[in-house]
Amino acid sequence: MIYTDPTEAASAFAAQIVQAQRILLLTHINPDGDAIGSLLGAYHVLRALGKEPIPVAASALPSYSGVMPGIEQVTIYQRGDALPDCDLIWMLDTAALERVGQIYHDHGEAMVARPLIIVDHHVTNDGLGTINLIEPHAASCADLLFRLLRAMELPISPEAATCMLLGVTTDTQSFQTSATTPQTLRTAAEMLDAGADQRLVVNAVYFSVPATTATLVGLALSQMQREGGLLWVKVSQAMMRESGAADEATDEAMTRIQRVAGMRAAVLFKERANGKVKISLRSVPGVNVAEIARTWGGGGHTQAAGADLPVGLDEAEAVVLPLLRQAIGL
Repeated sequence: MIYTDPTEAASAFAAQIVQAQRILLLTHINPDGDAIGSLLGAYHVLRALGKEPIPVAASALPSYSGVMPGIEQVTIYQRGDALPDCDLIWMLDTAALERVGQIYHDHGEAMVARPLIIVDHHVTNDGLGTINLIEPHAASCADLLFRLLRAMELPISPEAATCMLLGVTTDTQSFQTSATTPQTLRTAAEMLDAGADQRLVVNAVYFSVPATTATLVGLALSQMQREGGLLWVKVSQAMMRESGAADEATDEAMTRIQRVAGMRAAVLFKERANGKVKISLRSVPGVNVAEIARTWGGGGHTQAAGADLPVGLDEAEAVVLPLLRQAIGL
């Protein structure tokens, strides 16, 4: 069953949760603030209900999440680890089971045999859970989750509210994205009313940027290319080594690129250690980059999406840029 309204979904989610004791919480690989904020928000609420939530991430967490309450409870899954014993899986901010990473590749058959509930806001989500709450117009998964928990009349602690505020703050870029609505602002206000620590979130996200990240951003922007409203940057492994930056540092570079005046579509090509390339796509309203990401099995939002390409930097540039030129009418 697929729901788009948290109030309508509340009773179905409650019925699944009440039957479960050990609940495996998953989110997408390379988690961002919304992924971790949603994961931890669900963790705190389930703990308060007397459940045994098991939050697992498939890859390293963003550095700014290190101050979030409960972050020490998140396990980083390693290839070959056992599937945690659970009787329910709750997938957050993730469009497909494959996107939870190595844990699915190792245990996919066992995972699909368990009940699955999904809360997500990606337009590319096909709703394959037992119960799904999917609202692509929601500004963040954390926003959607908070409204679901409220509709279920569950207590939301200051710790849970703080984690979900991280999700709203990062996915809206502090309410700058076009997905931000009056409802988004009302949800954020309710999070503050619930005791969310806004100062903790703001300091973590905006005033704790590592110097290595600043170095990488400088290197990336110095090589930015532009063709009308199309902007792009290539970040090589050599640049990563020179700067000493962590993988998440390219997110900061992408934020800077999409703020350039006249930008209609932008792409950041990031070379991975295995020689393959991750693309991060951004666009203005009216330009759908999620469909472009789907070309390589990726996805995301209409104006913010990504994918992994099994090619090198130059070839990735050669196949992606023509699609973006076409999308913006160049």
